[in-house]
Amino acid sequence: MMQLVEVRMTRQVVTVRPADTLAAAVSKMKAGPFRRLPVVEADRLVGIVSEFDLKRYADALDSTLVETAMTRHPITVMPSDTLDHAATLLRQHKVGALPVMHLGKLVGIVAARDLMMPEPQPLPEWDPRNRR
Repeated sequence: MMQLVEVRMTRQVVTVRPADTLAAAVSKMKAGPFRRLPVVEADRLVGIVSEFDLKRYADALDSTLVETAMTRHPITVMPSDTLDHAATLLRQHKVGALPVMHLGKLVGIVAARDLMMPEPQPLPEWDPRNRR
């Protein structure tokens, strides 16, 4: 039997808004702990921001807005998609997570680790607490 995304996705999704600072995104990631956050505005998914995106702004987290660093139009899946399909998208696009959408609403997120896959871009050397 094929497993569906809805079986492995995280349903309680922590999000940020485009107008939030990257520092706020970092604190949500640390509290999670998560490596990426969907960006939502007025109940619509408008992007995703990851540790990888934050690294480029490491010296300006307090003054940079999420919308500056986020990836717009992220690749998404539906709860009814198969885990194989999600895994293929993660590999093809070299991303670590996919927002899960249903009827235009964000209902979850499925990460590489949920599918027992390695992260596409490990960042062991970067820790936002050790800003240089």
